[in-house]
Amino acid sequence: MSIFAKVVELGSFTAAARQLQLSVSSISQIVAKLEDELQVKLLNRSTRSLGLTEAGKIYFQGCRRMLAEASQVHEQLYAFNNTPIGILRIGCSSTMAQNVLSAMTSEMLREYPGLSVNLVTGIPAPDLIANGLDLVVRVGALQDSNLFSRRLGAMPMVVCAAKSYLAQHGTPEKPGEIDNFSWLEYSVRPDNTFELVAPEGLVTRLTPQGRFVTNDSQTLIRWLKAGCGIAYVPLMWVIDEIGAGEIDILFPQYHSEPRPVYALYTEKDKLPLKVQVCIDYLTEYFKQVAQQYQQHRKG
Repeated sequence: MSIFAKVVELGSFTAAARQLQLSVSSISQIVAKLEDELQVKLLNRSTRSLGLTEAGKIYFQGCRRMLAEASQVHEQLYAFNNTPIGILRIGCSSTMAQNVLSAMTSEMLREYPGLSVNLVTGIPAPDLIANGLDLVVRVGALQDSNLFSRRLGAMPMVVCAAKSYLAQHGTPEKPGEIDNFSWLEYSVRPDNTFELVAPEGLVTRLTPQGRFVTNDSQTLIRWLKAGCGIAYVPLMWVIDEIGAGEIDILFPQYHSEPRPVYALYTEKDKLPLKVQVCIDYLTEYFKQVAQQYQQHRKG
């Protein structure tokens, strides 16, 4: 039943075999045996496509309900001891994996030895089910989809530079002076424009241009740490270097709009325990980031 459902969800025997780590012939034989037992054809097969028969549609819907209920029962049994188990598959960007989830999941797995984590980067949110993910972590405004979401917190943005750069070139006193300094541009951001808000509410809109331009976050951070210039980046990218005194936040009295962070998943109610634990950990992480941001702004 579960193998048949996986074939339908992924759209092919090959994809199901790859995810289940079985041979294509084994998958095909299992589905054929199921059809023999039920005395009904479930799938219409061709060399190019795979589709459900009318009987197959009815059976697939029943499979999904039964498998979901079985999974919930399994999770609930372990919930009595508050001990999540199994593999937690999380989709996220590479920067989120490197700067947040790598450390967060290490801490989570130390607390829950029965839990394993598989971080998968570069998967679009709508492909959550097709890629066998339990949840996806996304930054920024959400697009319409059939997924459910929960806000985890926000990602503060900061203008910053290495102390070595500031020692050599001086420190801008106001945002409008940025054009007089070397700028490190993250080209993923549309037109490189952002806003800083002064304590009295005055908004400064900035579109700095620089000789250092990249769409790779790690390259940008290397330039920043090497003292190549000033950048506007998420606090989580440089929080360790700020704590170590290697990088300074510029214009700490100003603030910019933080970017919202969401968890996306398929079930609205009765989340699997492993997913709920992960969401709780991430919510606490971004709460701590917000507190650290306020501390850095106060100096």
